[in-house]
Amino acid sequence: MTLKTTLLDLPSDRHLVLTSGQVWTRTAILDAPDNLQALKGIKIAICVSDVGLAVQILAALDGVAELVFLLSPTADADANQALSQRASCQALLTDMPAAKDSGSALPTFHTLEALIAGKGSFEGLAPEDTRWIMSTSGTTGTPKLVSHSFGSLSKSTKVNADLGLGQTWGMVYDYTRFAGMQVLLQSILSGAQLIAPNYDDALDDKLGAFVENGCTHLSATPTFWRKILMTPASQKLELQQITMGGEIVDNRILSSVQARYPAARVAHIFASTEAGVGFSVTDGKAGFPKSYLTAPPANVEIRVENDRLHVRNLLVKQSYLGEQKQLATGNGWVDTGDAVEICEGRVFFRGRESGVINVGGDKIHPEEVEQVLLSHPDVVAARVYSKSNAITGALVAADIVLKDASIDPKAIKNSVKAHAAQTLQRHQVPAFIKTVTGFDMNAAGKILRKNS
Repeated sequence: MTLKTTLLDLPSDRHLVLTSGQVWTRTAILDAPDNLQALKGIKIAICVSDVGLAVQILAALDGVAELVFLLSPTADADANQALSQRASCQALLTDMPAAKDSGSALPTFHTLEALIAGKGSFEGLAPEDTRWIMSTSGTTGTPKLVSHSFGSLSKSTKVNADLGLGQTWGMVYDYTRFAGMQVLLQSILSGAQLIAPNYDDALDDKLGAFVENGCTHLSATPTFWRKILMTPASQKLELQQITMGGEIVDNRILSSVQARYPAARVAHIFASTEAGVGFSVTDGKAGFPKSYLTAPPANVEIRVENDRLHVRNLLVKQSYLGEQKQLATGNGWVDTGDAVEICEGRVFFRGRESGVINVGGDKIHPEEVEQVLLSHPDVVAARVYSKSNAITGALVAADIVLKDASIDPKAIKNSVKAHAAQTLQRHQVPAFIKTVTGFDMNAAGKILRKNS
């Protein structure tokens, strides 16, 4: 089964992707050159900003190319070049202007027709299953490359034209990241419409497009949802389904979105580039029921080992692409790198093991501190990070966004510290707190963490 053969089951006139410049029907997406077999076995990097065009290219090359590497159009050209080399790509297919790809050492093409005409020595053996290469977000280090297939990426989606009728998804993720690809496939394979604004549009403009086109389903990280709720246009959305993922979901953000959209079904999901599709939680509470460990939803096996979450996925490769580092054991268990804690019949996420702050030998998860800061009534967003210190090696620092910008900065810092001290141990309480108007997110919609 390929993306193309799967889409053939949908009505030919169904609107699947709406970009700023075009409505992509199923027919338009499957309108590709006839001689695609000339590209069999190619290892191709794809850096495409138009989501509808990207789907057309993926539908054409899935089952033909040996490897398609999804490069983010938001990333630096040099970074994409380095990633392409790690994946042994032979060419780059892009709709970006020349200035964006001028540094590429790869042969660069702007259409499938041009790629076929200039195929040169790309021809190889047709693959048994095209590898879809995706990079991790790199939130706490250098991005790693994970090999998926259409089958592993669409494991939890259903091709059902009746299911998607009347549904309109909004895309705020970068589709080249795992979370974005899940939204993309969930939408188009169910025959729903996907609104895909330009990747560099302002949030106000994206929400305006969602309102104008009747967005009913929206998925984003908790950080992004906090930004959405602070945007006036969000009050005009009439959502039926709200999904959160990619970061730790706390009770406050769950209750906040439910209060704003009382008619919506709210779910938070666990999934990762490495582990693939995991599971969802719909009971309105942070964490997930301990019963999932013995009776996992969606037949995805889960276990906790040495206080870390492991997920079993037999469809992922055992190693990161281009590295010897193990991604999964021989029987498919993936160490997600997420530290968890079981408490009163529930499993709670503490944070990523790779992102801990070491304060004089005491290890602190930034996410745990952030959850406490976010429970302060005047704090709507928080980012915790490490600040170098000659004595302890590091101290905890935090940037916070306030609900009301007119609050006295000195008073609120003292109030937030006192609030944190009620729950956290002394070494966990931020030694430095700075009020900011906001902070950047990466292409996956997650907080861009920093150290100083």
